[in-house]
Amino acid sequence: MQSAPQTGEAQQFVADLRDIAIPDPGKRHLTDPAQAAALLDHELASRLNAVLAAHPGEPVLLLSGGVDSIYVAAAAVTHGIRPHAITVVTADGTDKSNAVAASAALDLTHDVIELDDQTVSELAREAVVRLGVPELWEVSYAVPLLAATRVLDRLGSVGPILTGSAADAILAGGRTLHHPISSPEAVEELDRIVRAESASNFRYERLVPDFHDRVMPAYSSRFVHTFQTLRFWELAETFAPPALFGERDGQVMDKLCLRLACEALLPESARPLAWAKKSPIQRSAGIMDALATAARRAAAALPGAQTYTDPMTEPGEAVATRLFLALLSDTDYREQKWSSA
Repeated sequence: MQSAPQTGEAQQFVADLRDIAIPDPGKRHLTDPAQAAALLDHELASRLNAVLAAHPGEPVLLLSGGVDSIYVAAAAVTHGIRPHAITVVTADGTDKSNAVAASAALDLTHDVIELDDQTVSELAREAVVRLGVPELWEVSYAVPLLAATRVLDRLGSVGPILTGSAADAILAGGRTLHHPISSPEAVEELDRIVRAESASNFRYERLVPDFHDRVMPAYSSRFVHTFQTLRFWELAETFAPPALFGERDGQVMDKLCLRLACEALLPESARPLAWAKKSPIQRSAGIMDALATAARRAAAALPGAQTYTDPMTEPGEAVATRLFLALLSDTDYREQKWSSA
């Protein structure tokens, strides 16, 4: 099958362009991770060239410290592109050290924005207003983007804003297979996992369809989901489990081919970064923890909150229940109940 045309669009809603939900494990024939890595390299170089042509200005990279964004950074530098890196973390986030190490190894200029708890709460409040929903994952993803916008405003002539977004979805990042990777059952399981996540996420009609327009309107058209294209999808749907899962130093690794590709592009001293494991940015940047601490403080400030246990140390379900009861107290339920008695 002929590949789709290359695109310089910030992202493509692949599930709106093609029916990608129907299982088709027969397409997953490529088992060699080195061959898959070479194909990823070729496609990423082509994608970056198209993006740069479509979005003039100085390129920027949101460098999370995970292998996906580090791979984009290394590929860009290999092809003579030196984006300005931005990393957003909290004091408890785990992203900073790997992001700093990667930017230093690749000789990138780099802004590290470290958010305190108060700033996270303020940005979360702004995110809820902008998005119109208080959904945890949407808000906690918006917080670092709102923080990064302040640096973008300072930079001036901003071109494409590169991210490693969508690699996890097409390559089953963070997933575990329950069958031996060389078995037909593993192929079917992988195909099911990737198609379900991509069909759900790679479409325009989601909880907040215009998410980036709301969060960063001045930059949304340049916010590049590097791996969310029809071409990347068509390439990745040929990868069989052995191309994506394997062992290194006794540990099972996901996105094996991407990690191999990243390692090959990094300076020797920085190659261990290709094998670092990482949670989604909402967790690894410390945003979730900061919001959880803010929730505990809000619960601790409720009337009588510390009579029996301390919301700052009690189990999370107790904190959630306290906050739910506080929501009930904000209604007119009591007045309605007693006035009708």
